[in-house]
Amino acid sequence: MIHDPYIPTPRRRRPVTASMDYGTCHQSHDPICTVRAGIDSADALVCAIAALKAAYETNALALEQVGEPLRSLLTATENSLEKGVALAEAVLEGLEVP
Repeated sequence: MIHDPYIPTPRRRRPVTASMDYGTCHQSHDPICTVRAGIDSADALVCAIAALKAAYETNALALEQVGEPLRSLLTATENSLEKGVALAEAVLEGLEVP
C-alpha cells in the first residue's frame, strides 16, 4: 500500500485506564477511592508521576531524620521510587512520540 502524503494518517487512540479501587487501609474497610475508567493514559501517568515524586520527597525527608535500621529500609524505598518515576516518565515520553 502506498502512503498518500495528502491523506492524513489516522492517529492511534492511546490506551485508557481501567477502573481500580484503592484506599482500604490494608483491607480494614471497603475502598474509599477509585481511579476512573476511561482516563487518557498520559493524563493518568502525569498524576502517577506527581504522586511518586511526592513519595520520594517525603522519603528523602525521613532519611534525613533516622538512623539504622530504618535508614536502610528508607534507602531501599528511595531506590524503588526512583525506578518507578523513571519508568513512568519513560512510558509517558513514549506515548507522546508521534
